Formats: sequence, C-alpha cells, structure tokens
Amino acid sequence: MRKRKYTESNEVLDYKVFSEDIEQYLNHNTDTETPTAEVHNLVGTCKIKSTVLPLDLEHVSRLLPNSHFDKQKFAAITIRLHDPVCTVLLFTSGKLVLTGSKTFIECIYACVRVLEILRAGTPGVSFELIESNIQNIVGNVDLQLAPGSRMDLDKFHRDHSVFCTYQKNMFPGLIYRPVNSPVVLLLFASGKIVLTGAKSANSMRRGWHDIWPVVQRYIAIQQAVTVSGSGDLL
Repeated sequence: MRKRKYTESNEVLDYKVFSEDIEQYLNHNTDTETPTAEVHNLVGTCKIKSTVLPLDLEHVSRLLPNSHFDKQKFAAITIRLHDPVCTVLLFTSGKLVLTGSKTFIECIYACVRVLEILRAGTPGVSFELIESNIQNIVGNVDLQLAPGSRMDLDKFHRDHSVFCTYQKNMFPGLIYRPVNSPVVLLLFASGKIVLTGAKSANSMRRGWHDIWPVVQRYIAIQQAVTVSGSGDLL
C-alpha cells in the first residue's frame, strides 16, 4: 500500500480560514451533481501564553464545574463547554486541544471562553492566545443510494488496491488514500462515506468533489435473478 502524497500548510489565525466559515453560510452549493460533504468534527490546537507557567491544573479544575482532572491517569484537564459545544484538553504548558467544533470560528470562541474563565479565577495573572491551528477535519457524505443499490467495495479494491486497505472479515469499511488529495475516504457498502485528513472545510469539499467521479463508478444495482421454471425471485 502506497502512502498518499499531499502537503498543505497550516492556517494560523488566517483571515482566509475565517472567511471560509462565513462563506459556507452565505453561499449555496451550486454543484447539484456532487453529493454534499458536511463537516462533522474539527480538531484544533491552540497555545496560551501566560505569566505563570506551568499552569496549576488543580486550581483550574476548581474553577470549572464541567471538567475532570486526574493527574495519575492523564496529564491534561478535560473541559466540556456547552456554548459552543466543544471538548477541550488543557495541559500545564498552556496547550489546548479542541474537538467537537464544526467551524474554526467555534474553535477560537471555545479558546476565548477558557481564557475568560482563567482570567476571572486568577486575578493578576496574564493570559493570551498566541496561536491556533486546524489539525484535522472529519466530514461525512451520505450517497442516499436507491433501494437495491450498494457500493461495490470488492471491485473498488481490485481496481485501486495500491491505494486501499480493505479487510472485510475484520471491518466492513474500505479505506481509500487517493494520490495528491487532501482527504482520505472511508467507504461503506451502504453509501455512507467518512472524509478525514483535510486542514480546512474548503479543501475537504474540493477533495471530495475531485474524487466523486471515481466513487460514482462503483455504485452497483443489485438485480433480482429469476430461477428457471419456478418464477421465484432470488
């Protein structure tokens, strides 16, 4: 199996990332031939600069009711925010790992919420957000196949075996790593597809748009077979 070759620069607090979040609310998908890829989860990282490092996570856990910290099991405190809905891991170094957001704006807003809590609970200590990156975006596509249709994963694997991982006896999904693509696909026979590996929502949708013609060729229609002389359908 060959590894896909694709590089994409991280977008650090770049106006282009924010504009892409805004554009998805302003612009409609004009490509009606390609099934829509929706963002399911965004994984981001942020860095907090403080006049007091390392952070006292025991103290932070007392400030946050929806948090969990057990330093014997894990080196970070787990913070669960409801607005925006996001799970945050905060390390003593000031590093934040955020999951559950669907846009980069939500990711930044979650960081600001954590900063506000730290500033309110620790008077006299300076906290500043100095960088933020998107590490991975997970999306999903539902092909909404017609009754009797399915994805022919066996044929897909035969034709693209160099770029695929498929062991149907262990896992029903096929992993496809296209060359020069920002996304990796996890395909299921039902027509459900998971996209991962992109660094922005735009690159995820662009990657899916480019791969869709390949995926489309492997939608198979299961036809009923008539047994001769009996009229029964299999």
